[in-house]
Amino acid sequence: MTRIYANEEMYRQSEKWSPVMDNGVLIIDDFYENPDEIYDMLENRPLPLWKYNPERKSPNGDDYFDCRVVDMNGHPSRIYYRDMQRILDICRRYWHKGDYDWNTHYEFNCFSSPNVFDKSMQHYPHIDSALDVPDNMATLNMLVYMDKEEDGGTAIYGGEWITNREEEGLLYPVEDRFKLERVIPAKYNRCVIFPGNQMHGAYIEDYSKYVEKFRYTQVIFFHPR
Repeated sequence: MTRIYANEEMYRQSEKWSPVMDNGVLIIDDFYENPDEIYDMLENRPLPLWKYNPERKSPNGDDYFDCRVVDMNGHPSRIYYRDMQRILDICRRYWHKGDYDWNTHYEFNCFSSPNVFDKSMQHYPHIDSALDVPDNMATLNMLVYMDKEEDGGTAIYGGEWITNREEEGLLYPVEDRFKLERVIPAKYNRCVIFPGNQMHGAYIEDYSKYVEKFRYTQVIFFHPR
């Protein structure tokens, strides 16, 4: 397996942040200093299918393309750690006050579909932290929206948690089982951070925008110690 190492300079954060806390979601617009460099990188590279097993029938690769890009950060610099601590210092105002662990790679969810699904079909609602922990000890999800369509965003749902079966099918008729509580709006180069113990999932309002284009979202998980 070939490892691809990231150009750390490309991910330099902007110095012009104005973080806003909106009903439990931290929002930072204009997150990266040069977001178009990241966008161009994603537009001009192979996007491998995610959770794809050729021996098991899966709609991934036929009905839609659910891909994942992971670039390694082999020797994170002092600037990288400074930038990450800058994020965590803001998180500590609202959630866990201590230290966090996280993976130092750069990871992107990439989605496209030749089919224009009804918006009742959405990405499988899931959690990324234990349900029985308070918000201040939950894993924090950090997303950076990196596609220019600015459609939909991230849905927060109410309802009983169900086992995630994304390998069998990424999309789920959410209205059958969940109550849509809010959609965190996607905006190019917007970072959002929220506790991962909330039921959530990617939300697409208009699938026609992603027939020929990909929806790009960077993901990082911060785990309280």
